[in-house]
Amino acid sequence: MQINILAGAPTELWPDDLFQEPGLWIGADRGAWRLYERGLPMMMAVGDFDSLTDAELATLQAHLQANEIMHVQAEKDETDTELALLYAQRQQPDQIKVFGATGGRVDHLLSNLWLMANPVFDAIVEKTQFIDRLNVVSYVKPGEKEVHQIPGTKYLGFMPLNDVKDFQIIDAKYPLSLTDNVAKMWSSNEFKADIVHISFKTGIVMVTQSKD
Repeated sequence: MQINILAGAPTELWPDDLFQEPGLWIGADRGAWRLYERGLPMMMAVGDFDSLTDAELATLQAHLQANEIMHVQAEKDETDTELALLYAQRQQPDQIKVFGATGGRVDHLLSNLWLMANPVFDAIVEKTQFIDRLNVVSYVKPGEKEVHQIPGTKYLGFMPLNDVKDFQIIDAKYPLSLTDNVAKMWSSNEFKADIVHISFKTGIVMVTQSKD
């Protein structure tokens, strides 16, 4: 089962084929309204909905069943995207794709991209992608791993999210071997073939594949 989450970041960063994605939808805050506008069914709408007008929120509440909307107070520890991911994780999906979570406020962007470093999401670290028009962000747990090139992307980047030890980029255009953790985005690498091999012993590594 694939679950898609639509958050409320700028629509100009949506992939062109966004609403052709298979699977079930969760709307996070204004993302729920955008799903409603396009007539797409939601398994859940979640958030404080502070980006909606009173009329929009009332319309959304009237459209959904009580068990299809999770309306939380604005003063909370979790972001709306985080709440959507927690709900998605409980459904035990095979894959989670998050859209509308990049662009706009940089604090929201960084908060979203670092969510997979939270141990609470351990079960979905390698199942989750953040996707926009130019980028696909995924996550890798320790071990010897393969990164498969996504069609249309050119650039490859790696960012240790926490205490990553003995990180190696083995067969990309620019190999790398680190003993200790370095809090740096190793960006602008490239594939030499369809697969790049990496390895590391601890932590979580964020992998970015991008196009201009």
